[in-house]
Amino acid sequence: MPACAAQAYEEIITWTKDPLCVLRSPTTSLNECEWDLARSIAKKLIQIRETILGGGAGLAAPQIGSNRSIFIFTPDRTTEGLKVAINPVFEPIDAQLIDGEEACFSIPLRCTKIKRWKTIKAKYQDLQGNIVEEILDDFSSKVFQHEIDHLKGKLTLDHETARVLTFSDPEAFIEYMKHVHLEDSKSYRARGLKK
Repeated sequence: MPACAAQAYEEIITWTKDPLCVLRSPTTSLNECEWDLARSIAKKLIQIRETILGGGAGLAAPQIGSNRSIFIFTPDRTTEGLKVAINPVFEPIDAQLIDGEEACFSIPLRCTKIKRWKTIKAKYQDLQGNIVEEILDDFSSKVFQHEIDHLKGKLTLDHETARVLTFSDPEAFIEYMKHVHLEDSKSYRARGLKK
């Protein structure tokens, strides 16, 4: 089972333990003089994802206490597909919305159903400072928008359309998330990505 938010992790700031309110504060963009800082934050995000969380679809700088505009994400929950997005923005391609379920390492034992744009044009910088533009849809679009929310100081719980399922039992949460991950994986296969 891919990583999911079945528990709180010491390395991740949670919505109930956020003394500096970093999760609820907009981030600051990184300029070209700060690329060493960007690399340092990216390295820490990747290290936490790999060694502490054991995977995951995305992780944003505010979740590890940094108020800078950077996150990591993967279109198929694999490490091979992992990307670093610095100063990211997006715009919807059309008006179609998808109603999907999302968990968050900063909101353990909760799954939130919210509406997201189905297809977006994402724009960000990579670790070399190059501008990357790509069309993202379905799962990858949902993950990108989820991480952008973190950079804006917004959590899934804050969406007007949010419907939150709360679990008291980690095993029940994990079982539920298996279903969510299976549904998400259908869009990987539709685009020829790994399961």
